[in-house]
Amino acid sequence: MIKIKKILLYIGIGIVSIPVFIAAYYFIAWGQNETDPNLSKNPVYKSFDKQRHKTVFEEESEGGQSNNLIIKTNSGTSEEFYTCYINDNKLFLDIKFSAGDGFSGGGYELKIVKNRHQLSPYHYTDVIRPFDFLDTGDYYKVLDSRLVLDKDSYKKGDTIFGYTAFKIQNRYGPEKYFEEGKGYFKAIVN
Repeated sequence: MIKIKKILLYIGIGIVSIPVFIAAYYFIAWGQNETDPNLSKNPVYKSFDKQRHKTVFEEESEGGQSNNLIIKTNSGTSEEFYTCYINDNKLFLDIKFSAGDGFSGGGYELKIVKNRHQLSPYHYTDVIRPFDFLDTGDYYKVLDSRLVLDKDSYKKGDTIFGYTAFKIQNRYGPEKYFEEGKGYFKAIVN
């Protein structure tokens, strides 16, 4: 009887500790969003409607520029154009800044749950090697992440006006390098 009580006690502690761990991770690892209702009045958004960008498959794109994200690394500043996609995935809002030619590329992803966000770099390729599933990816650490939005919540069809700034350490040891990014963005939630 004593053994059964101890086993039930341990199971109870395990069941209670899982949600506590998840909540602690959410509040510690995810950054706090800032809200600025006047953000959409920034003149930079008017310039987005007038600017055009070139893509790999077209001479000039049909839509205007939707962000001015600039990335700086130890070796200089990136001149890549990042396309901004925003999807409402029911559980979280997913903002992706993507650069690439359709076959390979990468960028940065912001996941938003309530008033908090998590940033992560990503990359993709269509060149699949036999043991790619064993590759866990490069080490990175988000040193600083800031996200300013014009509202607290969004639904499909809403236009988001935002600003982001971040600093990421990639790799470690003598191979480590830093990426710093900042820029305004505007897009419609899909």
